[in-house]
Amino acid sequence: MKNTGKFILGTLCALTLTACGGKTDKGENTDTIAVSEPFEARTGETKIEIKEGITPLVFVPVKGGTFEMGLADGQKHNDDISEAPAHKVTLSDYQICKIEVTQDQWETVMGKNPAQQNDDPQKPVENVSWNDTQAFVAKLSEMTGHKFRLPTEAEWEFAARGGVESKGTIYAGSDNPEDVLNSFEYGHGKTWVVGQIGANELGLFDMNGNVAEWVQDFYADYTAEEQTDPKGPATGEYHVYRGGHCNKNANECTVTIRMKFAPVMPAPSIGLRLVLVE
Repeated sequence: MKNTGKFILGTLCALTLTACGGKTDKGENTDTIAVSEPFEARTGETKIEIKEGITPLVFVPVKGGTFEMGLADGQKHNDDISEAPAHKVTLSDYQICKIEVTQDQWETVMGKNPAQQNDDPQKPVENVSWNDTQAFVAKLSEMTGHKFRLPTEAEWEFAARGGVESKGTIYAGSDNPEDVLNSFEYGHGKTWVVGQIGANELGLFDMNGNVAEWVQDFYADYTAEEQTDPKGPATGEYHVYRGGHCNKNANECTVTIRMKFAPVMPAPSIGLRLVLVE
């Protein structure tokens, strides 16, 4: 695992020396990755403390816009889920959390930690069902006085792509998976503490890999129909999760990858990220 000190040093370097020579040690241009700190708010971002000593929630404003969701020649996966057809989606503004919900955040709200990889409280929570996430959101909203929800599938993908600042990369922030991704090639099935590797254009961490992330929508096949602020079907058998995880190879951790799972079933590879409503 890449250690925290290396990440923070790289961040300080980018802040103080505009390009730090213009390259990372891998020869990549640092301009493709936003300078961001996972637990601190930049100008315009919203920081919410759940409890003293617990990892805070920091929300990034996402300016609405229109994008092509999915891929025209998208993959079809083992459970017959396709990323095609690509279709035009227009979204309103929203705010999404910089990091995946951590184990200390979950335990503070729910009173227990369900994660299987529970050796660090700042690792993302996993082994939670979609139904569990709804209970967490309700209790967190009551505790903090703010209203939260999961992102819609369209909001998740738009944010992963970098919103209106998107550079069109394969992964969230880079075409080089090692810059921004904990997939099986790098983590070998182990989750990492959130925010250890590069952020995308919006300053969001771990949008691909680490743990996959539940979204609000019931699963439905894509259509070519143009949509505005889509929320998915009203009912269904499965809910969608996005982003791939540390037990998947990099080609299954892209910004367009989508999977489905029963809402009552927890899975050790699936966690969540929040949207701030108010």
